[in-house]
Amino acid sequence: MKKLVDGLYRFSHVLEVIMGLFVLVAIIINGITVMQEFGTFWSDRMTEGAFMGFLEQVLNLVIGVEFLKMLLRPNTDTILEVLVFVIARHMVVKTTTSLEDLLSVVSVGVLLMIRKHFGNQPITGETEDKEPIVEKEQ
Repeated sequence: MKKLVDGLYRFSHVLEVIMGLFVLVAIIINGITVMQEFGTFWSDRMTEGAFMGFLEQVLNLVIGVEFLKMLLRPNTDTILEVLVFVIARHMVVKTTTSLEDLLSVVSVGVLLMIRKHFGNQPITGETEDKEPIVEKEQ
């Protein structure tokens, strides 16, 4: 039974790496789009909303990079970083009401308190050296 559990655990890590590769390809494609968007932004820089369009593309790229880090090295810090960037993107890019802005600020504050309390702890059954925690047969 232990061998089956360990095998499934290792297989899940392989799947995470494969998904990470897909995310990496998407990040590279989006990086090319950001470079094209910069050219559009530069030529239309005096147009209302040009900067916001460019900023939205950049924040999407940053969220993708943080998501990749979270996928490959899951811990409380990387998960909270992704959530903070998603909330920040929502606040900066979208048109929001005062109540939504307040809730976003409170959410970021709560996430920062969680980060301070839990720190850089591994997630779900892993030790610092990434070995699965499985009871050893005696």
